[in-house]
Amino acid sequence: MNLKSYIDDAGGVYTVAAWINLSPRSLYKWISRDELPNTEYSGRTKYAEIIEINTKGRVKKSQLLEAGRPKVREVA
Repeated sequence: MNLKSYIDDAGGVYTVAAWINLSPRSLYKWISRDELPNTEYSGRTKYAEIIEINTKGRVKKSQLLEAGRPKVREVA
């Protein structure tokens, strides 16, 4: 599954955005890149944890972190 699927399973962009206090536009950026922000992996944010708590474990933090892992991009 991809990040969009997990966000949809959690209740959709607007619901998840409200839980984590971000704009829906921010989540659409995650979806378009299929990546969570780097701050999630550096420990400065805990969006995946908040989503897991609000879904009562239906969408797991580990699933979100795996699906949203930043992709390696080649430099031109």
